[in-house]
Amino acid sequence: MPDSVKTTVDPLLRDLDGKKESFRRNVVSMAAELKQVRGRLVSQEQFVVKESLCRKEAETKAKNMEMEICKLQKKLEDRNCQLEASTSAAEKFLEEVDDLRSQLALTKEIAETSAASAQSAQLQCSLLTEQLDDKTHSLREHEDRVTQLGHQLDNLQRDLRTRECSQKQLRDEVTRIEREITEAVAKSGKGAECELRKLLDEVSPKNFERMNRLLEVKDEEIAKLKDEIRLMSAHWKLKTKELESQLERQRRTDQELKKKVLKLEFCLQEARSQTRKLQRMGERRDKAIKEIRDQITGKQWNESDSREKPNFWDTSGFKIVVSMSMLILVIVSKR
Repeated sequence: MPDSVKTTVDPLLRDLDGKKESFRRNVVSMAAELKQVRGRLVSQEQFVVKESLCRKEAETKAKNMEMEICKLQKKLEDRNCQLEASTSAAEKFLEEVDDLRSQLALTKEIAETSAASAQSAQLQCSLLTEQLDDKTHSLREHEDRVTQLGHQLDNLQRDLRTRECSQKQLRDEVTRIEREITEAVAKSGKGAECELRKLLDEVSPKNFERMNRLLEVKDEEIAKLKDEIRLMSAHWKLKTKELESQLERQRRTDQELKKKVLKLEFCLQEARSQTRKLQRMGERRDKAIKEIRDQITGKQWNESDSREKPNFWDTSGFKIVVSMSMLILVIVSKR
C-alpha cells in the first residue's frame, strides 16, 4: 500500500478504536446502570411485597379491631339495657318501699289506735271491776240482810209454832177442866150440883171472857205474825229475784268484758305481728335497694373508667397503621 493511503487510514482506525473504546465504556456503564436499576427494581419489588404484607396485616388488624369495636358496642348496648332494667327495677323497688312505708305508717297508726283502745278498754275494765267489787260488796250486804231476814222468819215461825202449841195446850186444859167439873158434878149429887152450877155460873163466864180475850189477843198476834211472815217472805223473794237478776247481769257483763278483752288482745297481737312482718319486709327491701344502688354505682364507675380510657381511634398505633397503609396505597397507585 502506498504511504498516502496509510496516512489516511490511520486516523480513521484511530477514530474507530476511540469510538470502540468509548462504546465499550458506554456499554460497561450501561451494564452497571442496568445492574443498579435491576437491584433497585428488586429492592422496590421486595419493598412493595413487604408493604402489601403490611397492608394485609393492617387490614386484618383493622377488621379485627372493627370486630372488637362491634363486640364492645354490643357489650355497651347490653350494659345499657342492664342498666335500664336495673334502674327500672330500682324504681319499682323504691315505689314498693314507699308503699311499704305508707303501709307501715298505717299499721303504726292502727297499732297506736288499737293500743289506745286497749288502754281505754283496760281503764273500762278497771272501772267495771271496781263497779263489780262495789256490787259484790252490796250483794254481800244484801245476802247478809237476807240471811238476817231468814233468821227472823225462822224465829217468827218458831214463835208461831210455840204459840199455837201453847194455845192448843190451853184449849186442852180448858176442855179437861170442864170435863173434870162435869164429872165432879155428876158424882157429887144434886145439892152440890146446884152449888157448883152457881159457882160455875159465877166463875165460868169470867173465865170464858178471860179465855176469849186471851184467845183473841193470841189470834191477833198470830194474824200479825202471819202477815209479817208473808210480807217478809214476799220481800225476801223480791230481794232474791233482784239479786239473781243482778248476778246474771254482772255475769253477762263479765263475759262481755272478757270477750272484749280477748278480742283486743288478739287485735294487739295481730297488729304487733303485722308490724314485725312489715319491719322485716322493709329491712329486706332496704337491703335489696342498697345492693341495687351499689351495683348501679359500680356500673357507673366502670362506665366512667371506660370513658376515661383513650379511644381506639385516637391511639398512636392506629394512626401509624393508617399512615403506612396510605403510603402503600400512594406508592401502588404511582406504580
